[in-house]
Amino acid sequence: MLKKPWKYSFVFILVISISILINPLEVTGEVKPITEAEEQLKGISKEEQATLEKLFIYTQELEEMERQQAGISQEIEKLIREIDGLDKSIEKEEEKYNLNLGIMEQVLVSYQRSGPASYLEVLLNAKNLTSFIKSLNLIKDITKNTGELLTSIEESKQYLEESRQNLYDSKVLLETKRVELEESIANKKRLLKEQEDYLNSLEEQKELYEKHLDNLKLMWDNIKILFSEVVDEFTRIVREGHFTMDDLHIEFSFLSVKGSLHEDVFNRILNDNSSLTDMYFSFTDDGVKLDVPGYNLKLEGHFVIDDKMILLFVPEAGTFYDMHLEKESIDELFNKQPLIINFESIAGDMILIDVELNKVYTEKEYLRFTLKTSFFF
Repeated sequence: MLKKPWKYSFVFILVISISILINPLEVTGEVKPITEAEEQLKGISKEEQATLEKLFIYTQELEEMERQQAGISQEIEKLIREIDGLDKSIEKEEEKYNLNLGIMEQVLVSYQRSGPASYLEVLLNAKNLTSFIKSLNLIKDITKNTGELLTSIEESKQYLEESRQNLYDSKVLLETKRVELEESIANKKRLLKEQEDYLNSLEEQKELYEKHLDNLKLMWDNIKILFSEVVDEFTRIVREGHFTMDDLHIEFSFLSVKGSLHEDVFNRILNDNSSLTDMYFSFTDDGVKLDVPGYNLKLEGHFVIDDKMILLFVPEAGTFYDMHLEKESIDELFNKQPLIINFESIAGDMILIDVELNKVYTEKEYLRFTLKTSFFF
């Protein structure tokens, strides 16, 4: 029998410690209204903004550490459940294995006592053909059952060997995740200490910057919710198909369709049909810029072909109130839904069958594309 897996007390304590790790960035007392926080952020000087940006970067790094901790903790809990399941499965298989071994032992003992001559004697003592055939079938059944029993024992043995190896691999992985969790917690403590030290270095201005940072965090948490709604709105507008042949500058050639979309047309269609804040795309030789002035949010990235007719916006950089955003924070804006352009919705009935994006690129003021197709109007 396998021994039970080691106790997980230390791992559970490690996981629980995440939830009680003190976060000095939490806003205590009454939360300021969004509008008041926004007004205060707009009034800061360039020097204050530079200092606040450094503190905000700490905040983003800490949030990423918290996401990593949560992810690793979930993986640890999943591994523990898997190990427990493997343990129980191995126990059941071992019981089956031992039972079959016991039966096989009895069969062999019986066979040894009777010997091969006994089976031959049974056949020779048959009084008639019918009795002989019955005896022969009985011997075949006994032999068959013995063979099936041997096969079952061999399969159980192989299953146990594979399960034990899987159990060992899971335990090794669990230990690796435990180390990763320890490192993540240590990194978070280090970042907290660095931020605390930096705030203390500001001396009499510490309270002012803590206030600014609280306002910025409040605004950032709000924007993450609002921006997901903007992405949903963007998807809806594109899906509804407000684009015409003239808007897309469609040109047909042999087995392909070329087109382009000017940023002014794109922005007009988006904002004319949106009930939310305005958003403006700029197409350049280097990629795509997205400005959401109502949220003081600017993003930079590029489009990639994600499927036959799907363009995916890949963010690379960004600012919030002109303060640098970490890549992980930018990605968090799109964690609920990516920003995509479905060309099937844009093209509508203009192109019908066997169509896929072949090439997409941006240059000054234009998004240009080539569609590969064998059937079109």
